Amino acid sequence: MRRLVTSLTIVCALLALAPVAVGASSNGGAQAAIADCNDHQALTQHYSAATLREALAIMPAAVREYSNCYDVIEKALLAEVGTPSGSESATTGSSSGGSVLPTWLIIVIVILALAALTFGALAIRRRRVEGPGGPGSPAEGESKPDDAGTPETPGPPDTPGPPDAPGPPDTPDDPSGSGPAAGA
Repeated sequence: MRRLVTSLTIVCALLALAPVAVGASSNGGAQAAIADCNDHQALTQHYSAATLREALAIMPAAVREYSNCYDVIEKALLAEVGTPSGSESATTGSSSGGSVLPTWLIIVIVILALAALTFGALAIRRRRVEGPGGPGSPAEGESKPDDAGTPETPGPPDTPGPPDAPGPPDTPDDPSGSGPAAGA
């Protein structure tokens, strides 16, 4: 009786593990290819095209993003099935950062942009120091020291003599001496 229980236990265990074993065998090649690439950063064994396609389809996102396994398996798949005529240069050439412009042109553009920012900042600073009217113009509320007739700086008198004394007539035909403003 003990043998019967032991053999039934073994059969039940095998039946319970059968779906897992079938799934692992159908998926084992792809998982093995991914593990091989992840461990060695290259494929050390030969895998069929179907296995490589499946490995690309089921590859975890972390492995795809943080290792070169996707590129390695894709390159092995292309070698297995043959490369299309248009993608040969894309797989054999070195990959760039994806920029359309050459590196030297990007550097020149960055230097010109920095120079423009520098000169713009200097112009703004100079305008703040000199005032809004430019160099030599008075700032708002100030007056130039060489302005005649402003209250801050007295100008030369228009007529010689004391302010109450009548001055010489401005025109010879005006005998009153009040000048051209007398009629106004």
